[in-house]
Amino acid sequence: MTSLKALVTDILLGRDFKVTERDGYLMARKGEVEVAFCLISAGEESLLPAYLDRFREFRGKKVIVSLVPVPEIPPENLDSSMVIWDREALEREVGRMHLETLVGDRDRGLVDDLVADDYPKLVRAEELERMQAMDLGERIIRPTIDMHDVKEIGVRTVGGFRHRLELVPHFAFNYTCDLFMDNARMGTEKGRLSVNALTKKVEAWPENLDVVYALEQGHRRLDPTVDKEAAKKLVKQEVARMHTMEKEIVRDQGHVMVTEKRRLTPRQEDIILEDLGLYYLPIWCVEGIHGVVIINAGTGKIISEDYYRM
Repeated sequence: MTSLKALVTDILLGRDFKVTERDGYLMARKGEVEVAFCLISAGEESLLPAYLDRFREFRGKKVIVSLVPVPEIPPENLDSSMVIWDREALEREVGRMHLETLVGDRDRGLVDDLVADDYPKLVRAEELERMQAMDLGERIIRPTIDMHDVKEIGVRTVGGFRHRLELVPHFAFNYTCDLFMDNARMGTEKGRLSVNALTKKVEAWPENLDVVYALEQGHRRLDPTVDKEAAKKLVKQEVARMHTMEKEIVRDQGHVMVTEKRRLTPRQEDIILEDLGLYYLPIWCVEGIHGVVIINAGTGKIISEDYYRM
């Protein structure tokens, strides 16, 4: 039977970490990244307090690997360098390793997050408040479904065996535009739109979104393929299309009623945009024996299904 220490060691070696032991604790290093591990199997929950005390001043990253529910950690011991790998995360990682071996397609896993610099695993409350006050401009829509939900959906639809969480960038804008008929101003329209920074698709963007600045779930953050200026042009084009319409004007010319069709439209150069920043929409990509399904993790709804032909 493979021990927890041997399993974690194999995972680390697979990502070119150097693994040693120090005072009975598993240690790993890659480049300038040093990690101290606390390995908790059934009946070993008492190991955690000693680990937290031993590495209180440790400047590297701390990873708690637990096959049982993680014991409560005192708030004073939580910091941004701490990561938790639970049983489910380990199961996914082992599956990912086997898939990489079979298909040769390297995907992001637990260990890659240790050397990533895009999102921390844990953020102090006071640090988060400071970050929010600075208006980061990059926010993640809070997922409403977790891996358990995704697995159930995947099994029901495509017989899912591989699950990947990706963060898709969207530029969001409020817009205001005056509507003109010839040179006469006829009214004002307001709304909120977003641009998918990968596909360039413009669509409605909801208000009062619940956002977070970090995810515990392993993920891949995708970079925009269009810049903000290009996104603004796309939004203005869509606003002009949405609010351009034909209106029938009826005029009484005494002995006869005359109906004319007149065009009501905004002027692109007069459309006012308010930049709301860059949001990341979490998307689950599930591969299965029958096809692929894409799930919006922010709403839990399936947005695409592609079944393999039998």
